[in-house]
Amino acid sequence: MTNSSPPRKGQLLSSPESGLLSKFLFDGRNNELSHQSALAAAQAEHKRVREAAIRVYELHELREEHQRIIDLERKEQERLKAEAAIVEQERRLRELKAKTVPKLPPEPVPEPPKKVEPTPVQQPQISKPQALNQNISQLRQQPTSNTAAPQVNGFLGGQPKPATNNLFVPTTQADSASKLENRLAPPTQVAPAVQPASVQTPAVRSTSAQKNALAARYVEIHKELKKLRQVLQAEAKVPGSPLKGKMGTYRREIRVSIGQLTAGKGANAQPIAKITMALKEALDGKVPSAPIEVSRFTVGQRQPVEGAVNNDATMPSLFIYLLNICAKGIINQFINECSANPKAADPIGVFAAHIFSQKDFQWRGESLIDILMAKFRVVCPVLFGLRGSDKTERGRLAIGWKKDGPGYVTEQTHNDRMTGLGAGFASISLRDFSKTSKANPYPPVNYWKALAGIVNSPPNETSNTQYVVLRAMIEGHEQRFLNFYGNAAIAALRLALVEFPKKAPANAAAAQSLRAMVELLRTEGLVLG
Repeated sequence: MTNSSPPRKGQLLSSPESGLLSKFLFDGRNNELSHQSALAAAQAEHKRVREAAIRVYELHELREEHQRIIDLERKEQERLKAEAAIVEQERRLRELKAKTVPKLPPEPVPEPPKKVEPTPVQQPQISKPQALNQNISQLRQQPTSNTAAPQVNGFLGGQPKPATNNLFVPTTQADSASKLENRLAPPTQVAPAVQPASVQTPAVRSTSAQKNALAARYVEIHKELKKLRQVLQAEAKVPGSPLKGKMGTYRREIRVSIGQLTAGKGANAQPIAKITMALKEALDGKVPSAPIEVSRFTVGQRQPVEGAVNNDATMPSLFIYLLNICAKGIINQFINECSANPKAADPIGVFAAHIFSQKDFQWRGESLIDILMAKFRVVCPVLFGLRGSDKTERGRLAIGWKKDGPGYVTEQTHNDRMTGLGAGFASISLRDFSKTSKANPYPPVNYWKALAGIVNSPPNETSNTQYVVLRAMIEGHEQRFLNFYGNAAIAALRLALVEFPKKAPANAAAAQSLRAMVELLRTEGLVLG
């Protein structure tokens, strides 16, 4: 065989490529082992490709998250710059206000030329502009008429005077309606008439004394409710007591039903029906309980009223206890549900107004909502004119900062509680009863008083808690406030959202949020300045 002869078959199979071809041509290429090997190789390749894709996807997510954080940081920096600009402008404005331009001294009066003959000395005459200025000055120094609406610290006030010397006697619904304009309506202008200190001081002291007396009475009612709870709980443990088991069942039903309150027409019919049934059974004596004097749980003494359902001096103690459970459930629901969503306060406020306006649950023609307000007084004192510093132990106790063991809850937790309570108070005190025959158990005059108690705080007595509560009271309730008070409400909102934040320190975040509400209301058509 010559070198030019074609290679033999054995030589062809010995080449590198011939190895693959031989395997392909091998008779066992279709057996199970060969297929399993190919499948394993394919799975390994699939796993490698999948892991590579996952790594690329995770890297992409990390890049997006990084970009999102950068965007948030940029937005926060822009916000801080805007707030710093506002603070700087406010500082400049205050500096400008503090500056004064000295007035020029009056021009010397030229002496008349001397004459030989003596002339009589003439009295200096006041020109017309000077006489006009003196008249205005005299008018400003005159005290205002006694018929004008009382003013406290320049604007919001108008606290109704008690009918008797007893500070705890409340104003009736008829008096509130007939004298609302004279007692509460502030002047259309924000700036008050200048009054001597001797005229303002007694009014301020009288209003302050009434607020302190009311707040102290609510504390007494709260203590009485605690005593009642302890007595009934001890009695329910006595073998054979009619309260044993039944009182606990009522308590759980009320708590669960209040927790089920939600927005929507007819959505709360079943929970309200359960609570109403429990109160009626306790009131009618289906579960017997000892009678108790109702005056221990009201702000003022009441006399029997003709036609009232409950005119006796006492009512079943179980009924008062269950009303207390309702009040406690309402407060807890405001705190737990309305801090993040203030709009959730409305159905709870509707329920509270419904229960306390029921004639069957009233005493001597008036509601027993003082039980609920006593709890409001303890958990949110700033609604009743009390003030204190957020930085001191004494101040925190004064404004209702809740304790957590030996210390206090965090500032965020405290602000959340105050937000829910402020929104809840507004949802109760701004209810419209014009289309029903029932009497409003807590009319809007109480909202006005609470607003005045906060806004009229001196600059050295303001606190961040006040700003948090004030915003919660106003946000979402502006229209109802305007419906009740009209132009007076606009003036009050201007003081609360424009003037009052000026009393706050420059770094008060809650005060800045009030200023932001001014711009929000402007977009809705309400210009406050």
